[in-house]
Amino acid sequence: MAKRIIPYIILVLFCIPHPGEAQKWKLSRYEGLFGVGFCNYFGDIGGSASSNNWFGLRDLSIKSTRPSFYLGARYKIRPNIAVKMNLMYGFIAGDDEGGKNNDRGFKFSTSMFEPSFQAEYSLISEEQRRRSGAMFNKKGMMNNYSQINLYLYAGIGGVFFNPKVIDAMKLSANYDPNHSKMGIVFPAGLGVKYVISQKWSVGAEFGIRWTTTDYLDGYTSSYSKANDLYYFGHVHGIYRIRTSRAGYPVLFGRRGKSFL
Repeated sequence: MAKRIIPYIILVLFCIPHPGEAQKWKLSRYEGLFGVGFCNYFGDIGGSASSNNWFGLRDLSIKSTRPSFYLGARYKIRPNIAVKMNLMYGFIAGDDEGGKNNDRGFKFSTSMFEPSFQAEYSLISEEQRRRSGAMFNKKGMMNNYSQINLYLYAGIGGVFFNPKVIDAMKLSANYDPNHSKMGIVFPAGLGVKYVISQKWSVGAEFGIRWTTTDYLDGYTSSYSKANDLYYFGHVHGIYRIRTSRAGYPVLFGRRGKSFL
């Protein structure tokens, strides 16, 4: 009878969370990110011919899409909560051609620099323990990690820009060459991460940027119902940095074993 019970006891012990394993995420709390992406703008220049345009989503098009470059640093507070610093340099543009103001003929382009901070909440965390069943890696060891991380994010930052406009816009009564070339930005969106190894992951984010300025395009009018906004999406590589016992990032040192 005892011999029949022992295998079940061993199985239960494997499935019970152990304190050491539960704290394993603290050994790699820091991550560095780098990637490329795109920006799409929604404001007073360009846009679709329809007035039914939810947050400018109908304005997302290849024609108005411009590239962006991204750097970031993430710190995990909890297995499913993190904060991240972002540095983005990108471009946006708008053109009235084919839109609701086709006859006006305005167009612009600008470069942007956006430093921001965001908080992330994981709907699916890579440190989530699989309680429903044991998973094993290639070496036959218990693997308590999910390869997919899905999260929501929101934050605050700044945006610095310098729009270039055509002469027709400069002659408009609504053009102000002395407008402020900076504003506050409120990012929010969705992100996903796929874990490749203990050190490397790949990820992607897509989100909206609400701003406090109506001059991203260098132009405003009495018909403007809201400030300018833009969409920002990117794909990136993620390097997980080992954490010391004191809680600091270890940039150089002995290579750890993979948990996959």
